[in-house]
Amino acid sequence: MKPYELYTVEDFLEDEHFREWVQGRGTQEVFWLAFRERYPAQQEAFRQAEHIIRAAHVEDSRISEREIRAEVERFIGQSGAQEGDLEFSFPDDDDDAGRSIFWKRWLIAAAAVLVLGAGIGWHYYQTNHTAPGIATADTSPPNLVTTRNDTDKTLKISLNDGSEVILSENSSLRYPSEFEDGARVVYLTGEALFSVKKQGQTFMVHTGKVVTKVLGTRFVVSAFDDDREIRVQVQTGKVSVYVDKPSEKEVKGLIITANQAAVFEKSANQLSKTVVENPERLPDGPVESILKYDEVPLPVILRDIEKLYGIPVQFDADSFWTCKITVAFSDESMYDKLSILCKTVSAGYEVVDGQIIVSGQGCSK
Repeated sequence: MKPYELYTVEDFLEDEHFREWVQGRGTQEVFWLAFRERYPAQQEAFRQAEHIIRAAHVEDSRISEREIRAEVERFIGQSGAQEGDLEFSFPDDDDDAGRSIFWKRWLIAAAAVLVLGAGIGWHYYQTNHTAPGIATADTSPPNLVTTRNDTDKTLKISLNDGSEVILSENSSLRYPSEFEDGARVVYLTGEALFSVKKQGQTFMVHTGKVVTKVLGTRFVVSAFDDDREIRVQVQTGKVSVYVDKPSEKEVKGLIITANQAAVFEKSANQLSKTVVENPERLPDGPVESILKYDEVPLPVILRDIEKLYGIPVQFDADSFWTCKITVAFSDESMYDKLSILCKTVSAGYEVVDGQIIVSGQGCSK
């Protein structure tokens, strides 16, 4: 077993399983997530190594090529001067010292090429790139860590406040390596599921013009540049959604709760509230998931559905109180339940502003 209690930054960088985990390709997810609690003395080295590996995606700085080359030479010079003072060995392969030196030199060379390439790449982009169509303006601050998911699987990101982000494919998230005093702010392009740890600081997700603001909850944000709309869907808790910089046409903010969604239509600059496509039962709901009724007034059943999914259901209670229903629900979707009830009493329903509106003539006495 490797002597993890003695691990340094260099040991983490040389550990192939650690590198793969940071890059979202590893198979030891549980082990590395629990590492800092098991080896508290290695927390700082763990954090520094993780940031170094993620640094391959740090946004490019606007510096000249001359400054870039000088920085690379300084970096290589300092690393070379310190090489003799450091001893490296693989915990499971003490005889293969050459492999350890190889990895250290490889990391130094890779970092140097990265810094130089980032500067040259930025210069090329600025002078030669023209984005087709309408591009989303990047208003995020510089020097943020950027994690991009170019794989065909989701990628888990653990933020330093304890929050977790499940990043979808072809998506990227920009965030500070450590949240400072004030709001916790991240910048998303694409789609991600956020599980925000509740703290005194608000947590804000910027997606182009739209800002999602929460204290602690679970929600999905979908904001691909090519999509016509930005969508925020709440799984648990409550979030606030608003437009960061409204145009001349006023756009009001919204409060959405579980199974509701906020939709911002880019072309119309319009923000609206709706119900998610597949509402899920609330995990701690006060109503049993299996609903059985024998000659029960329809308003009672509708209120149970409202509590089961957390979505407001509006109807005329007086008109429907004489409608007695006998039915047993189990795995049907919320919409299927509503369809069955409405057909029974010749009524109908529609989704309006994040609510369910049931209408009909009711039942005769």
